[in-house]
Amino acid sequence: MDDSGGRLGQLRRILERRDDSEADGPSQPWRIRADGELPTLPVTEEVPLIRTDFSDDAVWEAVRDAVLAPHPQGDGEVFRAEVEPVDDRRFAGLTAAELVARVPADPDCPEEPASPLLVVADATTMSSAEHHLLVVDIDVDENDLVRRLRVLPRAVQMVENNLTTANMGWEEFAEAADDDGVVREV
Repeated sequence: MDDSGGRLGQLRRILERRDDSEADGPSQPWRIRADGELPTLPVTEEVPLIRTDFSDDAVWEAVRDAVLAPHPQGDGEVFRAEVEPVDDRRFAGLTAAELVARVPADPDCPEEPASPLLVVADATTMSSAEHHLLVVDIDVDENDLVRRLRVLPRAVQMVENNLTTANMGWEEFAEAADDDGVVREV
């Protein structure tokens, strides 16, 4: 199984870069900020689920709970989205690009973002009938290419789990999106 884009791939790149940096000296952090006053996203063990719209607490709580809900599979296994809610008004109204600019470097590998995947509850999430979230992928191997996709709350687990383990690639989810660009099922 090719895990070059998942957690194992990230760990492999970290170890390779550590070996390279020991031989070559210090390297550049993954992102250099012009303004040190910008709040950065927290470094979490899981993918950040970032709230950027604060217009409706009840909708946020319902969306957050739907994303965090367990997803039983036919074989008796239960899967969960490995996300950590970030409910911080400092990120109110920020766009995907502005959030990406606030992703800190990985403490163990400064050449990598702390999280190459973000899940965002934005104004569209709060106002759309299905409350679809924005999933943002940062591909450092492609010059920090930022890709976006809309995903239903119940589908976040499937997308997040498969992307972070490199079970499926970004393109597979993009192709699975309905005509309106929202991933509902794969």
